[in-house]
Order: sequence, then structure tokens, then C-alpha cells
Amino acid sequence: MEKKKWILFMTLAVFIAGVTFFNIYLNRNISQTTSAKQEAISKETLQEENQALKKQLKEVLPSAQEQQRRNYLETVNTFLDVSYHQEKEGFTERKKKAKRMMSPELYEQFYPSAQFELGDTYRSKPQDIQLYLQQYDSDLDEVQVVAEFNNHLQISEEKVEETTHIIAKISLRKEENRWIVTSIEPLKNEIVSE
Repeated sequence: MEKKKWILFMTLAVFIAGVTFFNIYLNRNISQTTSAKQEAISKETLQEENQALKKQLKEVLPSAQEQQRRNYLETVNTFLDVSYHQEKEGFTERKKKAKRMMSPELYEQFYPSAQFELGDTYRSKPQDIQLYLQQYDSDLDEVQVVAEFNNHLQISEEKVEETTHIIAKISLRKEENRWIVTSIEPLKNEIVSE
């Protein structure tokens, strides 16, 4: 009977050990499978988030959009300088700049003659320039900017000095990767000091 008990005990011990090792094996495999599935799900989620962020970045492109904004603002500032800054000195250089950045019609409006015809003591210069922009869509090839500035006029010979407050809508069109001023529409011209 003692031998039967010993065999039964050994069988039971082997069975318990086998079940324990089998449970450990299954637990390890389940943990590895669960861990692998969680990693796969996490990886997939991160890839989806990454794709969404890439798509958002392409839509926004802040650096490209900012560069476009700077380009057309620089064009507007140069336009105001070459069109409202009037004096004999530097006339030829301003005229050359104007030809590169204005439509032919607008160029003829601001530079109708080859020489400066307003006299040696005539000077006008835009000051205190403020620019107001429309919301810019990078797909657009046309943009409008409202410019508000004071144009200071001085004619030494006639002892004339006055400042005109000007608000104007300036239209630009993109041609060959540069902005061209196509029109200017005065919204307000008011003499503020004489």
C-alpha cells in the first residue's frame, strides 16, 4: 500500500508540475502575444497620427506661407516707395524698379515721362506705412493689400509743405514666381497738415 501511495504521490506531483509548467508556458505566450498586439496597435496608432500630422503640415506649410506673405509685403513696400517717393535724385533707379514690379498700365500711370518733370525742389515721400492683409490662401495667384500711410510733400521753391493721409487698396498678381502690382484704388486721400 505504501508503494501505491508513493506512485500516486509521484504521479500527482508530476501532474501538478506538468500543469504548472504548462500554465507558465501559456502565460508567457499569452503575455508575449498580448504585448506584441499592443505594440502593433500602438505602432499603427502612431503611424496614423504621424500621417495626420504630415497632412496637416502640408496644408498649413507655415514657412512657405510666411515666405509668400513676406514677398508680397516687400513688393507693396517697394511699390509705395517707387510710386509715392518723388524727387529728382534717384528718379532713374526708382523708375527701373517700378518697371520690374508694376503692370505696364500702372507703370505708365506713375512714370509717364522719361525724365523727372516736377522740378529740382519737389520731394514727396511715404511715411508711417501700415499694411492690412486679406487672409492668404497659397493656391491664390492674386492678393489685395490695404495700405495706410502719410505722404509728406515738400516744394522748397514755393515754400509748400503738406502731409496727405492716404488709404488705398493695392492688387497684386503672381507672375513667374514674383508679385506684380496690377492696380491701386484710392479709398481715402485727405490733407492732414499744410
